[in-house]
Amino acid sequence: MVRLLALLFALAFGMPGPAAAEFRLVPEGADGGRRIALVIGNGQYRAVGALPNPVADAMLMKQTLEGAGFTVTLLADADQATMKQGIADFGRSLRAAGPDTVALFYYAGHAVQSFGNNYLLPVDSAIRDEADLDLVGVEAGWVLRQLFSARVRTNIVILDACRNNPFPEVAGFTDKGLAEMNAPTGSFIAYATAPGSVALDGTGGNSPYTRALADEIAGDPDTIENIFKRVRIRVLNETNGAQTPWESSSLTSDFYFRAPAGPGGSATDEAALWESVKDGSDPVKLQLYLWAFPQGSHRTEAEALLAAINAGGGAAAAGETGGQTSQANSQGAESMLVTFSTPIRSGEPQIVGRSIEELIRSEPLFPPFEGIPDELWKGQHCTNCHQWTRDRICEQAQFYLGAEAARSLEKPHPLGLGFKQTLKAWAQAGCP
Repeated sequence: MVRLLALLFALAFGMPGPAAAEFRLVPEGADGGRRIALVIGNGQYRAVGALPNPVADAMLMKQTLEGAGFTVTLLADADQATMKQGIADFGRSLRAAGPDTVALFYYAGHAVQSFGNNYLLPVDSAIRDEADLDLVGVEAGWVLRQLFSARVRTNIVILDACRNNPFPEVAGFTDKGLAEMNAPTGSFIAYATAPGSVALDGTGGNSPYTRALADEIAGDPDTIENIFKRVRIRVLNETNGAQTPWESSSLTSDFYFRAPAGPGGSATDEAALWESVKDGSDPVKLQLYLWAFPQGSHRTEAEALLAAINAGGGAAAAGETGGQTSQANSQGAESMLVTFSTPIRSGEPQIVGRSIEELIRSEPLFPPFEGIPDELWKGQHCTNCHQWTRDRICEQAQFYLGAEAARSLEKPHPLGLGFKQTLKAWAQAGCP
């Protein structure tokens, strides 16, 4: 735990170099935003033979994705109306969640291709002619349009379909499997088998593809590309080469289902930190947990607690950590004229009467968060970590005026939360 505390101390002071690279709790490209998934499993088809595993596959994926920090909606044996409504609701939830969101769509069940388009089949599909597909199916391209219209950071589509042609008697269904779909920038599309090939439903309660995928997601953290490479190897081995999973990617940064912990950020460290914040009385501590473990196993609980505190206000929302006053208690700094060299008139008692110029050359006044050993922060100097000048501190202050600053303003700071509010007020005044 000490190594994790040291990392958070380094991050709070902005330490560059080996310390940050060694721990890499939040790797470059790993998301710190919301994760939302829609999982559909269709097996009890009415007009064709039932598939034994898709619903179990969907339930397994729901459990696996929730363990990776996703909020998951599950649809089992859905008819066309239910599927379309669920996909439309999914798109709306993504648009409401914001650009930092990761969107994941998973489908297990029957699917076919026609004229180069892929169609997911609801359980009430009944087709007499190939032209009926637009009326009774759900075009996969429509699903993609829902995802990409939300303009979120990362889109992931996983199709465990193409188990066989459910309508062999219908003229025109001569193509096997699914057609390959292009992956627009920032997306990753995975197929249980190569385009034009058929996937196996499996005999062990789950399809070989979904079982392998669930195991790999829950296993050692790795990039999504490496996860699916290992899935491909497992499925090839299990099916004696009969099924080759396939992916199309246009990701521009690394995505991790589970962030690499590194030597100082193990599951034990996460559990210890969660134990200290789970009472939900201090929003700063909860923000710290989400900051340190954005894909942690208690992410959903932490977000819910933080939302309740923010909605309820009062003492809990205005709590203190390590002697630092809350954002609410330091709002007064914004209403006063602040300059670089004049005494600060609002904030923690330790900074009142001291100027920005003085504080940036001082020792830290507070720990990065409560409980960190004194030897890790006391006696340090801000100038050891920053080459601060008036211009550079003004550039930092400008950050607090941005749309993304609200969360940052709630995080602990070695010079206090009031110092952050003072910088914001200084920037609003033009850094006089």
